[in-house]
Amino acid sequence: MNRDINQILAIVNKDILQWTRRPLYFISSTLLAILIISIVGNTLAGAVKIPFGLFDPSAVSDLGKNLSETKKFEVHNYDDLEKAKTDLTAGKIVALANVSQDALDDSVQIITEGHNPLVDQQISMGLLSVLTQKNSSLNLPIHSAVLFPVKFSLRDYMTPGLAAYLCYVLAGMNLGFSWIYEWMEKTYRQIVLTPNGLRAAIIAKTFTVTVEASTVLWLALCITAPLVGFTLGSNFLGLVGCTLLSMFTFTCLGLGAACLLKTIRIYTMTISIAGVALMFVSGIIVPVEAMPRWEQACALFFPMFYAADAFKGVILGTPANYLKDAGILLAWSISGLCFASFLLHRQKASL
Repeated sequence: MNRDINQILAIVNKDILQWTRRPLYFISSTLLAILIISIVGNTLAGAVKIPFGLFDPSAVSDLGKNLSETKKFEVHNYDDLEKAKTDLTAGKIVALANVSQDALDDSVQIITEGHNPLVDQQISMGLLSVLTQKNSSLNLPIHSAVLFPVKFSLRDYMTPGLAAYLCYVLAGMNLGFSWIYEWMEKTYRQIVLTPNGLRAAIIAKTFTVTVEASTVLWLALCITAPLVGFTLGSNFLGLVGCTLLSMFTFTCLGLGAACLLKTIRIYTMTISIAGVALMFVSGIIVPVEAMPRWEQACALFFPMFYAADAFKGVILGTPANYLKDAGILLAWSISGLCFASFLLHRQKASL
């Protein structure tokens, strides 16, 4: 027993020493996490400060004020409708709201180029939040309501999903590169060939990668939260536990993939492509309920969906099935470890 613990501690100390001696790797990993959380998160959360034209010379409505308050639009007021259409054609504004000047017939006409469906969708999202509210100037028949009012923004909603995705990226890349490199260079020869040495190597590697990658994610979240503007919630212990469990799961799966693929080039290509596919199919960008049924089945099968669900619960305080999430993540972890152990015992003879 003591021999096994000493073997594990020896590998952990070796990994930590290598990590501290390679600050560039730590810095690049943290920078990658910061860029994904900030830039990708802002992009997925939708456009802001959309240049939007408003033709309402008689001030029939307060639409311009309401549009500005959403922080999605930068409103340009026009007194000349033809000039507004010219600016729309020239790309100075992306849409134009033409408010009817007939006091007996309140209406708003939205004019766009019609060439960019993505821009039109962003405009529709912003306008919906304005036009579905009660308005004293324009008597519009559509109103919206929510069953469970929340105070977080779309940017807040995107962050937990990105945290789950980063668990996959940081754990997979960290584990894959370090394990494949060390296995190929036979740096574990003395330990692996001893009794229970292979088991000690697996335990030590999964432990160090889980802790190191979790540290990078926590640091990135703490840096980007005040800069970008999203909430991390008040459930600190829940966030720590969710991160460690998710990171451990993807570390175990990364170990299984590394043992199967064996070479860094093939491993990197496979993990990168699979990560993008998992991000889209796991409900991080589009709600799972809005996907085709076969994609819903895939989402409910893969672990990233459950990691994202747990992160949303601890960060946003929304209802989450933590027991189910933890159970499925642990099941994936055990599967990855068993698969890796099976392959490694077969490869052990080649050392």
